[in-house]
Amino acid sequence: MQTQKLETPECCGPSTSRPMPTPMPCSRRAWLRSGCAASLVAALPLLGLAQGGRLDKHVRIVVAYGAGGASDSIARYVGEAIAQRGGKPAIVENRPGADGNIAAEYVLRAPGDAYNLLVSGSSTHAANITIYRKLGYSPQGDFTPLATMATTPYAMLVNPRRIAQATAAEFLAWARREGTQLSFASANVGGRIAGERFKQLTRINAVSVPYKSSAQAMTDLIGGQFDYYFCDMLTALPQVKAGTVHALALSSAQRIPSLPDVPTVGETIAGYEFYSWYGLWAPAKVPADIIKRLNTEVNKALAGDLKDKLREQGLLLSPGSVEDFARFQASDMERAQKIVTEGNIRVE
Repeated sequence: MQTQKLETPECCGPSTSRPMPTPMPCSRRAWLRSGCAASLVAALPLLGLAQGGRLDKHVRIVVAYGAGGASDSIARYVGEAIAQRGGKPAIVENRPGADGNIAAEYVLRAPGDAYNLLVSGSSTHAANITIYRKLGYSPQGDFTPLATMATTPYAMLVNPRRIAQATAAEFLAWARREGTQLSFASANVGGRIAGERFKQLTRINAVSVPYKSSAQAMTDLIGGQFDYYFCDMLTALPQVKAGTVHALALSSAQRIPSLPDVPTVGETIAGYEFYSWYGLWAPAKVPADIIKRLNTEVNKALAGDLKDKLREQGLLLSPGSVEDFARFQASDMERAQKIVTEGNIRVE
């Protein structure tokens, strides 16, 4: 099979970084819509503790993707929850681009005036080491896994005016009967791998159409430019609920509360399961006792009222120990390597 190039999102302009004012007494959803969520959201008292339990430096939380996405939302929600414990401020920065590689490399070389953390997931710390021929960091050697935060499936979407089939089973029967080459869109590494895995298990004739943003891919799905789209939940949910697009299935092993009537791909294709996930990393030099303490506090935050708020966005919380996270990352890296290698997905 000939090598295929995977387009990667370009950096969306300068990073965003500014201190957070005290939030107004409005609902969290209204506060996020107001734009205040782009500012400082948290105070993390548990890294580099000085006397009296206070931080001796501020915290820099670097999100590997753009503002408004799932990883950005959960980073700010977790930060907001932890902020109640006090301490010095944490500045949230969005540094998107190159499937998270820009943010990962930045965290490793960032100035020592702050404690630098990375919010990222299955791209930087599972798939990219196989997809990219050259990577400027070691996912396991340069970083210490700190805490898992959430997993989220992809929604397999179609334009109901272009594809009349209502279920994944009907879609597959139609695709095999027609025998023509189909096209599927993806806007990130996870969506591309989800689509490749679907193609591998079903053996349908389909070609990938990479996009640089979820919004652009959604616009072209609605415009009928391709056949189906493995879309992130944050982008998919509003359009599915509005009836603009139709969700044939979800990539997760189980149905999710935000779309309870949408079946999983696995209900039609035995063995299919794929999801994106988000976690928190620190550079490898951060002491182990600090890592474990912060892991405990993140898990406490995920056990609070945050759970229901994130479920509304299709995010399923996945707290666990540092050791759990390390094992999960290693397993997912192995799984991603198998799919990427078989699909010959590469970035020069």
